[in-house]
Amino acid sequence: MEHAFFVVQDYQVAAVVIFAPSAVIKIAFIGTIANVIVATTSQRILSMRNSFGLLMTSQSTAEIAFCAIFAFYFSPMVFFSNEVLKGISHRFGMVLLMCYDICIFSHLFIALNRMCAICLPWKYDRYFSRNRTKILIVICWFVSITRCLISYGYNDCDLVYEGSIWAYLFTVTEQCKFISKYLDFYKDVILTTLIAIIDLITVIKVRTTRKQLRQPGGESSRRKKEINFLKQAILQGLVFAIELFTYFYLSLHVQNRWLIFACTTVAWNLVHCTDALIVIVFNSEFRKLLASPRNIFKSVIYGQTTASTAMDHSVSKH
Repeated sequence: MEHAFFVVQDYQVAAVVIFAPSAVIKIAFIGTIANVIVATTSQRILSMRNSFGLLMTSQSTAEIAFCAIFAFYFSPMVFFSNEVLKGISHRFGMVLLMCYDICIFSHLFIALNRMCAICLPWKYDRYFSRNRTKILIVICWFVSITRCLISYGYNDCDLVYEGSIWAYLFTVTEQCKFISKYLDFYKDVILTTLIAIIDLITVIKVRTTRKQLRQPGGESSRRKKEINFLKQAILQGLVFAIELFTYFYLSLHVQNRWLIFACTTVAWNLVHCTDALIVIVFNSEFRKLLASPRNIFKSVIYGQTTASTAMDHSVSKH
């Protein structure tokens, strides 16, 4: 009986860690709220009514679904050790993978958006018009959903809940070994590397053309935007890279189940929670919104364009 008592305590603590914010980490529940704020307000902020804002809204929508699954399905399932919910974990596992793919492809399009705004400003409105951006979003969602339906619906492969470590794991089959290695891990590594390269090119271009963009009284403001852009790009790329390392590599080399839990479930949630938090921190409009919550209900939220809104592409055209 004593052993059973401590087992119950362990999985209940694991559930609470995922649902509720702690002193060290803020995960699924805060991730859901933060992404809801970004998704529901970005198109009402004037400076976000562009291609960048649409892409960010699409990404945040997928992250809402991801974080909400962990907050309102995963946590109750683990806390109450509900066998019915465990029996359908593979269904939710597929949705989680769809959301993850949508997010990482959205990051790629956002990186291309920023690079085009800086390197090819005269073609920005052509390549990233609202209609073309909507097409990119549809492609992003269609490819991600279709890929996961084929990989995990048609093939002998699932992402299922493993109760001994409170984490989602791929089933051990030959097909799943191939899919998880090449269609998930390697794909994510390639995309994360590509995003980092694109952002590096953008940052270098910003630095080399800074003197050309210098205007009286505007240097300090533009310098701040450059730094904000650099910080946001580095942080988002770093978070994804760390998550890939901990989930696919580090978790395989630790034995303690709490460490495995931290390397998989916690790390996976942190990616999608911090994504929204980074956007809020580095965009003054969102910070002002949180300072005056009543603005959430306004149809239009006024604000100045920031570094994150394609790095002031309109200014770059001069």
